[in-house]
Amino acid sequence: MGLFDKFKRRIKDSKIESNITAEEDTEEAKNAILERKEKLNNIQRQKKDEPLEQNSNKVTEEEWDAIPDKSTSNPVYDKQNSKERKIAKRAKSIENKAKKAQLTKIIDNMHTTTGKKLIPKTNVKFHFDFTNEEVKRGGRIIKGGPVFDEILEELEIDLLSADIGHTSVSEIINLLRMHLIGARINKKINLELVIEKAVKNSLLSLLNAGYWDFDKTIKSFVSDNTPVTIMMVGVNGTGKTTTAAKLTHRLTNNGYSVVLAAADTFRAGAIDQLALHAEKLGVRCIKSQRGGDAAAISRDAIESAKAKGDDVVIIDTAGRMQNKTNLMNELQKVHRVTKPHLVLFVADALAGNDAVLQAKEFQKILEFDGAVLSKLDTDARGGAALSISHATGKPIVLAGIGQEYEDLKLFDPNWLLESILN
Repeated sequence: MGLFDKFKRRIKDSKIESNITAEEDTEEAKNAILERKEKLNNIQRQKKDEPLEQNSNKVTEEEWDAIPDKSTSNPVYDKQNSKERKIAKRAKSIENKAKKAQLTKIIDNMHTTTGKKLIPKTNVKFHFDFTNEEVKRGGRIIKGGPVFDEILEELEIDLLSADIGHTSVSEIINLLRMHLIGARINKKINLELVIEKAVKNSLLSLLNAGYWDFDKTIKSFVSDNTPVTIMMVGVNGTGKTTTAAKLTHRLTNNGYSVVLAAADTFRAGAIDQLALHAEKLGVRCIKSQRGGDAAAISRDAIESAKAKGDDVVIIDTAGRMQNKTNLMNELQKVHRVTKPHLVLFVADALAGNDAVLQAKEFQKILEFDGAVLSKLDTDARGGAALSISHATGKPIVLAGIGQEYEDLKLFDPNWLLESILN
């Protein structure tokens, strides 16, 4: 049974539909249209106010001193505190500018954790396009109400059952309510199809958050500076070593020479496992004894790749829980020493919402550039991918869909969305 089947059957019931829509010129319809207009206008006002906040930072300290402060009529109070209030206001303005600049860099410039530029894919922005369903006059107005809320609650339960995180689901439901209530829908269009399209748009927007093209990004890195260094990170048991081998296969097939760095010196057998993959794939593996310095091994691999003219170094780090301070410090050291072009977080699709929590907590200690979702060929419901993108602001860029080396594909948001919905 598809995700939408249950509530689509409910909306098709004429009694249900009459309870969530209203005829034009009724009081309920007018109130719903007014509510929608006010909410959408508030969003537009917020967007228009943002540049003003940024430009206010250009005021100098002398200019702040010249601005009369009318917050109080007490001359003594004004003389003592006017400058302090202005300085605090200016500091707040500078802080807002920094936040705005950081957001702009993330969204527009798309740089990695070490300042390398990512090559973005064409994103599907979040929107509710009712061009074919909405009319300017007549039609039916979605009025909301208890029955409409009940249907959205059922949809919320269905989304949660697909392993989509609670925060992501809440945002989707709130946006649906904001955009749907007050919408004027063509009477010839099935209402269930309108809602289904709106939900699909919102889910797709989560998967497209900051989405960048792995293959094109690697190509741009190789042309600018080699060797390109890719650091694989994640918690225990997510399949980092196997993913590193699959990634090696993908890159060698694309014509790049690859060196593997066995920086997982913590787990028994990890070094031998990676070395065996390297032998099968026909690439070099830089390694040491168990317990060796992971940062030193990673650095040696990069130096070796430079000396022999190799294109890419993949660093396979040890799996570790984000609450293990000493192990996370070691991971930060590897990052500091190697300054990798890309940091990829490997998440297990079977972990569901645990994978979301792990990614979110992991990012607080070591920021990554994108995620690889392993084991997507299993019976995982796929919602973890949506929630990881939403919770971290980083996209799923690669997906493991099988046991063979070739079973690592560029992540396709549309494909995953269809698998979740169907």
